[in-house]
Amino acid sequence: MKKILLYSIFSLLFCVGLSAQTEGDVLRYSYLQPGGTARFLGTGGAFGSLGADFGSLSQNPAGLAMYRGNELVVTPSLRFSKVDAQLPGELSIDDRKSSFAFDNVGLVFNTTPKGPRWKTFNFGIGMNRQNNFNSSIFYEGTANGTIVTGLFEDAQRTLNNGGTTADFYPFDTKLAFDTGAIFYDSTGTFTNDFIGNTNAPVSRSHAINTFGKMNEMVISFAGNYDEKLMLGATVGIPFVNYRLEGEYIEEDKTNTIDAFNRLVYTEYLRTEGVGINLKLGLIYKINQIFRVGAAFHTPTAISLTDTYSSSFAYEYTYQGDNYGGDPVYPDYDGVYDYKLITPWRASASASAVINKAGFISADVEIVDYTTNRYNFTADVSSQANETAERAVNRAIQNNYQQVVNVRVGGELALDNFRLRAGLNLLGKPQKGETGFNTAYTAGAGVHNQSFYLDLGWRRYMGSGSVTPYSDAPVATTDNVVNDILLTLGFKF
Repeated sequence: MKKILLYSIFSLLFCVGLSAQTEGDVLRYSYLQPGGTARFLGTGGAFGSLGADFGSLSQNPAGLAMYRGNELVVTPSLRFSKVDAQLPGELSIDDRKSSFAFDNVGLVFNTTPKGPRWKTFNFGIGMNRQNNFNSSIFYEGTANGTIVTGLFEDAQRTLNNGGTTADFYPFDTKLAFDTGAIFYDSTGTFTNDFIGNTNAPVSRSHAINTFGKMNEMVISFAGNYDEKLMLGATVGIPFVNYRLEGEYIEEDKTNTIDAFNRLVYTEYLRTEGVGINLKLGLIYKINQIFRVGAAFHTPTAISLTDTYSSSFAYEYTYQGDNYGGDPVYPDYDGVYDYKLITPWRASASASAVINKAGFISADVEIVDYTTNRYNFTADVSSQANETAERAVNRAIQNNYQQVVNVRVGGELALDNFRLRAGLNLLGKPQKGETGFNTAYTAGAGVHNQSFYLDLGWRRYMGSGSVTPYSDAPVATTDNVVNDILLTLGFKF
């Protein structure tokens, strides 16, 4: 099992870390920011009791039964993220990133059953975006402490347990030893340049770039019974593609630490995987105006593979001469296979459809983040893996909670023109946190009998923190994400 050393960021909008196997990193795959179509986005995703929109296939598949014809839909998107990060007492630094992607591609096929009570039986297949991992974070300043202390303590544990320097962890501790950050002195004492001054002020900077997405392939079926009851099911197959590149730098600009000048630690992580889940839903038309809906999503089982590497460079002065500075790399890339079970979800919804003038809708969703579970022993059963699995799953139970998410939205129809707005109130998954994170949405569109064009916008706001190593000074973050979607739909 890969040892967890360097940072993880716990954020409601961005969840990144060197290891994808910590309790903080489960949010990357379970705290969803679903995309889909621009109409779905513009109305806040409050489609649980509505339908005839491809985005609803990942929410309440019963909405598929509302289609009256065949349809092809494509949704390109733009994301603009901004993260303000700062160390305590330092200036805030904002970092911005933009990315292009597709939030949705889908096909719907409509059939009319022969039976008199079943009005439609529809099939849908395509993709809806569930998460976008593109972000960029940077901060710098002066704070007490150093990453070398943790590397030295890890090396000491190895030696005290009967190991040798050859047994040091190859992706950080071994690199620190090879570059002279930790070493044996002339008396044979194992030491480092910060001994006796471990809490010295050190200048530091940290740059983090993440890339990728989690897209869900949906295979859906739904039927309309007597224009009253809609029933649907979706087999969801999420595909994970996540990449992280980080660079952490420490410098002694004030000559506070003897010998030490500068260190640079870089990291690379790529996580790929595929999962499966089942979504079941129903919609009931109380009358021509009011509708109610309910949906249940099973836990998602995801098989993941991490590929990771790193480098370490260390510069120091000895007897008046400068040494080091060239990065050292591990002899091989690390590869680790594991599994993750993300939480079940249950939702209830209601809406009012006002003839052809539009609608208002609201969804309430329950998600229990304590039910996230890692499995490190499915491929390789060992005592070390079992111990690590129990520890991280216990941390998930201790650090997270069940939350309620609320999504409300509406649409106003003016002949062929549409105006939309919505609001998301998203419960905070960390235990003890109260209140909601918010997202505001808006949109517009033009619809006719054979074609439609929709534009949607969503603005997420949240906060988080970055810790580059255990017990490091914490950098706080304020995060803003703007998503813009353009949907082209063709009816045939």
